[in-house]
Amino acid sequence: MWKDSLVKTRKFQICYSASLVLLLILLSLLTQVSFAAPENETADKKQPPADLKITSDKMVASKDRSMVEFMGKVKAVRADSVLLADSVKVFFHTSETKKEGQSNVKRILATGNVEYTEGERKAFSEQADYDTADQILVLTGDQARLLTGKSWITGKKITLFKAQDRVVVESSEKTRVEAFFDAEDQDGSLGEP
Repeated sequence: MWKDSLVKTRKFQICYSASLVLLLILLSLLTQVSFAAPENETADKKQPPADLKITSDKMVASKDRSMVEFMGKVKAVRADSVLLADSVKVFFHTSETKKEGQSNVKRILATGNVEYTEGERKAFSEQADYDTADQILVLTGDQARLLTGKSWITGKKITLFKAQDRVVVESSEKTRVEAFFDAEDQDGSLGEP
């Protein structure tokens, strides 16, 4: 009987630890990171953080690597933003690498059939890699694509420098950069998905 009690206690500790890790991750994401979300005039005003909901077939937390991976039909929803991918890895700063005032989240790496939607803006790629400190989003794949309204741009690698409001699109040896700017799109900006 004491063995059953010990097994139940151990299972509770494992579940509690996993729940605690997940809760810390979600709180970090809620308060610190918006996956390349555009800034607005009210950014300097304190607004309550938007809820984040992540669903996937599987989640693996690796404390020694300071990383959590969501696998299988991953869907992350926050406010009007939706990220879909086969896999999403969230990397965290350790107490040694985190600087004061810096987000707990170091990097977000989405791979496989990546789709990101925020309002009218959409991004498609095989991989999306977001560095939270530098606010740089790199989309890669054979046909990485950004859409805003009816306007679009494609390339092998699309790098969005959010803090600088700048985009660099690179071609491959076989495919050149292509862009279409619809006259009816208001600002013609493809800079922030």
